[in-house]
This record gives sequence, structure tokens and C-alpha cells, in this order.
Amino acid sequence: MPCEIAKIRRVTIVASVILFSLLATLSGAQTTQNNSNWQLVWSDEFNGAAGSLPDGSKWTYDVGGWGWGNNEEEYYCAAGSNSYPCNSATPNAALDGNGNLVVSANYNGSTWTSARMKTEGVENLQYGRIEARMKLPMGAGVWPAFWVLGSNINTAGWPLCGEMDIMESVPQFGASKTSSTIHGPFSGGYGVGSAYVFPNGGTISDFHTYGVTWSPNQAQFYRDDPSKPYFTIQNTTDIPGDWVFNHPFFIIMNLAMGGYFPGYTDPSTPNPSVLTVDYVRVYRAPNTPVSGSVAINAGGSSAGSFFADTNFAGGAKPVSTAAAIDTSLIAAPVPPQAVYQTAREGESTYTATGLVPYAPYNVQLHFAETQLNGPGERLFNVTINGKTVLNRFDIFAAAGSKNKAVEGNFKANADQYGNIAVQLTPRGTAQPLISGVMVSQTTDNEPTSGPVYIDAGGGDVGNFIADTDYSGGNQASSFASVDTSLISAPVPPQAVFQSERWAASTYTIGGFTPGSTHTVTLYFNEIYWSQPGQRQFNVLINGSQVLTNFDIVATTGSKNKAIAEQFQATANSAGQIVVQFTVGAKDQPKISGIVVN
Repeated sequence: MPCEIAKIRRVTIVASVILFSLLATLSGAQTTQNNSNWQLVWSDEFNGAAGSLPDGSKWTYDVGGWGWGNNEEEYYCAAGSNSYPCNSATPNAALDGNGNLVVSANYNGSTWTSARMKTEGVENLQYGRIEARMKLPMGAGVWPAFWVLGSNINTAGWPLCGEMDIMESVPQFGASKTSSTIHGPFSGGYGVGSAYVFPNGGTISDFHTYGVTWSPNQAQFYRDDPSKPYFTIQNTTDIPGDWVFNHPFFIIMNLAMGGYFPGYTDPSTPNPSVLTVDYVRVYRAPNTPVSGSVAINAGGSSAGSFFADTNFAGGAKPVSTAAAIDTSLIAAPVPPQAVYQTAREGESTYTATGLVPYAPYNVQLHFAETQLNGPGERLFNVTINGKTVLNRFDIFAAAGSKNKAVEGNFKANADQYGNIAVQLTPRGTAQPLISGVMVSQTTDNEPTSGPVYIDAGGGDVGNFIADTDYSGGNQASSFASVDTSLISAPVPPQAVFQSERWAASTYTIGGFTPGSTHTVTLYFNEIYWSQPGQRQFNVLINGSQVLTNFDIVATTGSKNKAIAEQFQATANSAGQIVVQFTVGAKDQPKISGIVVN
């Protein structure tokens, strides 16, 4: 089983958190995306014949029975598995023929078997409204859950990837209560959450809708009515650390049996214990911002890997056609026809946000003239972050005909705020027209040879290259001014100290002569904590520890004050300098820049 999912999943709901939840609910109800134009972008309605298996194009499975970090009793089986202790005669996940999925925990006399379904590797989701309508089992040790987990779990690990438990139920909650909880580097296994009690005698054995409205820097959890969240949490002072929920996640549904949190099964536990799911749905509101690398179907709805139209400002109207589009000029992978059959017409700007400041990206723009019938009828300019990339562009002339697609590929660096803005402006009577926008990280930063200047967590700036040669960790940045008075000349640019790679990570920098001696300079700046003792971590170079419980603030005297630490190192037999950042006495490690001379 993947060890990255092993964790202690404990919920701490203390008085202060409950008080916060009540206050957040009152204020959050006003900020909920109460939008009647929610668009369904992904779902499983579980329609099918009785006994048929869940749709394999939508779900994969975790398999195994090693306790899952919680000393659980069940062995998880893939749907239809007949490998012991799984038994296809008593399936753990099957349709009931009435539009429901039935997840069954079965006891065979020695082992509980159950199912843990997920969309990992099939459907990663970012922002929107995620909900499931289900009725839950009750009994000793019975623990159903509906949750989402950061899709970077395999690189960042848990809890740095982030986890949002939309619904959990355990015996100690009773028949009318469920909880919602988030986990991250600020909380680990304990989480920050709140509980909900169904009014008017409602119980978990009835069908209820469990959901979260998830937007940049905010999550609002609800029961039955998305316009009335009962628990809202934001990237402000609501959590005591880094917010790790502005990136893709995948869905998990599971029925666990026993363990530290729910207690253990006993002879009274229902066999089978059954979780019944009517549907799982994901909605997105029009123009919901998406951060990071993104593909957008301009003027249209979700299609393949393209999001429904979002991240735009301006543009008079979406336009569409039913005509087939000739895509012979488009390099593979070719977007779906639907991307070219819809477009946004008018002066507009599409902005990709949440990128690595100054880092290089590919920007791919898709066009098809579906409205006008000849060359010269539509002329417009396209700029990317203020730089003109297409001047008096004519889609018809470029493609050679109407209803024929063309694409433009450009290189661009994100600005200091991590944005790439694509602006379309008219150069004639007809308005600009665009069908699709794709922004993706380049692969320009392959492993380098020395001398090496790396902007950890950041992009190209000065003689520092965008973050490269690393494994593990996460990127973060700040725009606060940094005091560099402790840094000897040459002083790196401010941007190097305003970005960072945090959490356990390793930089493997190659291309040196084996046995050669080098000077390694490590640049640090604390952008989060303000007091000594709040962050202490270790640094190793080629296996030798050079810093132990290093405390940036204790060394510099304040937050946002930079420091450099310098060491001599010998390249290993592979010609590499390996710099490793590990957890010390407190919180996570971090690094702003690395120079190897």
C-alpha cells in the first residue's frame, strides 16, 4: 500500500475552534458562491444494472490491510476482486440497480473487507462545489468518510499535500452528527474542524448531501444546502501555518472499520455495514478563478482537460457553432472539437494566477474563425504580460479558411506576483476571438552544471535560474521587502529572498568533476515566523550535517532579514553536490537560494 496515505487521522474540535466556526459561518454565509449558474463538470450517478461494478474510467482503488496509520481493522479490496480475503461473491463496491452505489464492509469470520475508492490519476479537481448524497451506516467501529487529498501526495507527502475531510462519521458522534476537518502542515493528524448536528431529528441513516464549496484561499463546508455553510475556513489567521489548498486534489470515499479514532468493532457491529451513495458531483461556477497551470475552453464548458470558461475579464459574449472544425494544423495532443466550436468574442484578458514568480511558462493560444467568411475581416493584437506576440492577427488568413483551427505557442515569464495575462485588443471593426488558452510550466530547467545559481521556489532573476534540480518540498513566496544588510557582495536580487522551497527537500546538482572542491552558499530568509525557536531545521551536504536545528530568526534577529551560510564541499563520485534539508526540532525546513562555485 502507498505509505504516503498512512497517517493518524484525529479530529480536535476544541471550544476555540467551535467559536471560530460559528463566527466564520455567520460571515462566510455572505461570501458563499450562491450562484444559480453552477455547471456540472464531473459526476457519477451510479446508474447501472444491479451487481455491476463502478465505472472504471472514474474510479481507482486503494488495496491492502496494514492499518492505514490508524490501526484500522479492514482490508480494502478493488471492486470485483477475488484475491483473498476479497470475495467477488460478497462485493465491497457494486451498484444496486436503483441508481446507487453500495459500499459494503463484510466480516468473513476473521477479517473485515471494505472499499476505498478514489479519483487519483483519473480526475484531479481544483475549486468548485464537491458533494455526495449518501446515507451512512452506524455501529461499533464503523467509520465512513468522504474527503479530498492533495494530488501532490506522492511528492510532498502528508500532511504537506493538504487534506479536506468533507464528511466523517464515527460512533461517538451518535446518530445525528458528522464532522468536517482540514489537515495540513499546521495541524498534522489533529486537524482543524467543526461538527454538524442534523436538525429536527434527522439522522445519518437518512439520505443527506455532504459538500464543500472550495475557492482560492477558502473552504466552506455544508450539509444539504450549499448556500448555508456551517463551517468556513480561510487563509487568514484561521490556521497557524501554511495554506496548502490552492492546488489540485482528488476525491476519496471509503468505509473504514475500527481504529484509533472510531474505536473497534465488536459482535454488535452490523455485518455487512453498508454505505449507500446516490451520486458524487463536482460543479464549477462560471469564471471561477483557477490558479496555476491551466487549460481554458474560452466561451465554452468543460471539455476534456479544458476547464469551462474562467479567469477572464471583458469579452462581449461567448459564440458557438455546430460546424465541424478542421484541426489538421494542430499538433498532438489535439484539443476536443468543443474547444474550437466555442469562443469568447470581444476585447478581453485571460489571467493565469498562482504561478511561480518570474518562472518560465509555455502559453498556447487556440483559434478558429467560425463567424466571418474571409481574410481581413477580423484583425486584432495579442499581448502576454504587456509584450505583443501577435500583431494584426487574422485567424482566417492564418488557417486558410473558415472553421479551421490554428494555434500559437509562446514563451513567457510570470510576473513578480505569479501572473501571466493574455490580452486581446481589436485592430479593426470586428472584435478579437479566442477559443482556448493553455498555460503550462516549461521544461527549460533540466539539471545544471556549475557554477550554479538557483532561486529556490522562484523563477529566473538576475543570474539565478528558476528553481531546478530539486525533489520534495513546496513553493511559497512573499512580496515583503527583505533586509540584506547581513549579505556580503554580490547580493542576490530581492526576488531570491522573497521566494522559497519549504518542507523536506533535496537538491542534487550535477555536472562537476568527481572529487573537485566547491564553495556552497545557502541563502535563507524567514518570510513567515517572527520569533526565535519557531522554525529549527537541519542541512546536510553530501551526507555530512552542516547545520543542526538552524534557526533563521535567531541568527538574523528578525523576520524578513536575510542570511548566507557558506561551506566547502567535495563533489561525489557522480560529480554531484547534494544539499538536503530535513526536519529539526520545530516546523519545516526552507531555503531561498543556492549557489555552487
